[in-house]
Amino acid sequence: MKVLISAVGDTDPIRNFHDGALVHIARKYRPEKIIIVFSERTISKKDDIEKVIHSIDSEYLPEIVCHEPIILNEDVFVFDTMYDQFDAIIQEYYTKDDDFILNLSSATPQVKSALFVINRLSEINVKAVQVSSPENDSNAGVGHDDSEDIDALIDTNLDNKQDYIDRTIEDTSEKFKQGLMKKTLRDFITKYDYKASLEVANQLSDFPGLKECRKKLQDIVDSLDRQAVPQVLQKKKWSEEQKKVLNAYLTIDLQKERGNFSEGLIRIKNLTEFILEDYIENRYPGFLDNYANDSEKYYIGIWDYSKILKEKHEWNQYKKIKPVINVNSTRNTVAHKLDPLDSEDLKQLGPVLKTLKGLVKEQYQLTEKDFNFYKDLNKELLELLK
Repeated sequence: MKVLISAVGDTDPIRNFHDGALVHIARKYRPEKIIIVFSERTISKKDDIEKVIHSIDSEYLPEIVCHEPIILNEDVFVFDTMYDQFDAIIQEYYTKDDDFILNLSSATPQVKSALFVINRLSEINVKAVQVSSPENDSNAGVGHDDSEDIDALIDTNLDNKQDYIDRTIEDTSEKFKQGLMKKTLRDFITKYDYKASLEVANQLSDFPGLKECRKKLQDIVDSLDRQAVPQVLQKKKWSEEQKKVLNAYLTIDLQKERGNFSEGLIRIKNLTEFILEDYIENRYPGFLDNYANDSEKYYIGIWDYSKILKEKHEWNQYKKIKPVINVNSTRNTVAHKLDPLDSEDLKQLGPVLKTLKGLVKEQYQLTEKDFNFYKDLNKELLELLK
């Protein structure tokens, strides 16, 4: 069943010898049910509107429902109030089995805007329709016919014929939709959610900057999925160890920015072990191979590196990794026991990342600017979306 939901405006039911928006939509779509939302000022039009609708065709007899309660006069000029009220009205009548039509051309600008936004933002399946004026121009200066006899208006209505000119426009609001999607894309980028950003970007119609934005997002998503180094970092004239270690740190920091603290904790130990292995191997070549053979270990962990540093009197390095060692029990709880983190655990992440960052900067000769990779990327992406 087709159902039309409509407010009432100054052009309803007839103005300047033509249908008002409400009647014109009814004429075009012939809904079996029409739900009319009146305000205190427009309720006086109730009988005239019903009479004009029935004049469309002797065989067209829709069910006309006057929604209650009627809207207060002072409310029709408040967008937020109209949005809430019409959203509730639509939800009250909406069913998946019916085809719903919204009239976007009747009532105050606030009502029309509310219906427009509801149509674009709601997940319900409705057809929204606008009606252009007979002159395809503003109705300003066109007289009202409220005082005229309704039968006379019906008789002189130029739309009341078989070959009337269809003035309905089905609302697709492509620009609004694209603008909303672009805002969503920007929001995802600022939250460092690059996979969601890419999904939205791929749905957008092309505009200057979008192709480059997609390319950058695709590279980051692919890199994060494979734990690979992004193309921008690959092009740096650095050693492979520098690229690999910085990328590993940036991935941990990215998890923190996203609020994924548990994933960050799990990765911290692995990166610290890699850094310490590299550090000891460079300072004491061959030592780790002998250590592994002597202790019959297949895997040298952070506790082993801690013991080695003490054995080698590397007190400065030992002190630097203490925060990482202290947080390791929390890391193991997350990684192996599936227990949740508490607030005290989360407080440790900041100091540990600071420690880790210091180790990376010192050992791999990186600058503070190198650690701003994702912040700089976001600035570039947002600039492309302007």
